Amino acid sequence: MKSGYLRGVGTVLITAFLWGGISPLAKYISFTGLSPLSVMSYRAVFTVVAVGAWLTLAKGPRVFLLSGKRLSGFLWIGIFGLVFNSTGFMMSAASLTVPQALMVHYTYPLVTMAASVLITREKPTRGQVLAGFLIILGLYVGFVSGQEGAFRVSRAGLFWGLVSVAGVSGQMLLTRRIMKASDESPLLQLFFSNLFGGAILVAGKSLFWGWSDLSALTPRLFAVIQYPAIASSIVGFGLLFTALKTIPASVASLVCTLEIVFSLLLTPLFLHMVPTASELAGCAIIFTAVVASIAFRGASSA
Repeated sequence: MKSGYLRGVGTVLITAFLWGGISPLAKYISFTGLSPLSVMSYRAVFTVVAVGAWLTLAKGPRVFLLSGKRLSGFLWIGIFGLVFNSTGFMMSAASLTVPQALMVHYTYPLVTMAASVLITREKPTRGQVLAGFLIILGLYVGFVSGQEGAFRVSRAGLFWGLVSVAGVSGQMLLTRRIMKASDESPLLQLFFSNLFGGAILVAGKSLFWGWSDLSALTPRLFAVIQYPAIASSIVGFGLLFTALKTIPASVASLVCTLEIVFSLLLTPLFLHMVPTASELAGCAIIFTAVVASIAFRGASSA
């Protein structure tokens, strides 16, 4: 039990590290004029092609012949993950300040814990709940405290932020439920969730925004967006889906918040910006809260 738990935590920790590079890269990409929706659409298409080719070579075309019930589960994971989470966060960041968007988004561990009692029948520990609240405190100390107008929040931005929270929590909980109930392949889940979610993204982008932003694409920028396609999507989500076979969604959501810490540490490499003392203090609180909750849970499962 303990070895499986620690292996799952270590797997999600790699995901958090890989996701940590996304925020500074997204900031860099935003300066070029390329829409984040175009990047997410490419990420989905790349994942479908790469993972689909691998599954075809490894297991044959029959691996894609699934029942309607299984396909429906993957459809909802794609909607929650790619459409609600990714699009919701992008839209909230457009209406809110960056600290406000972070504060709203990272309430998702608490939402995941509350919903896990009903959806996966897994009750979080008191330490995990406390860690969830300490993460919010760390975000306040690091990114909100001292910010002028921090509590003047756009209603539209708040709405999209809550959509993003519902997306990431729903994705983790549904994935955990599927992984507990069957020996589902993480790669198959990765393929179909990106197929369905990506199709909705591409259709929405074509209908409402168009693709004129692709004029900003250069060979250098095309190389940059391979990171979210390969590291964040295929490797990051592949590892997350694998880990949810062995650890509850509440634990995975807590570990994933270390993305904030890794993002702050990686920012100087991408944007040449030095973190402030308050940002470092906030990240220290988040790191301590997550590590303490993991260590306590790991010791109790021995």
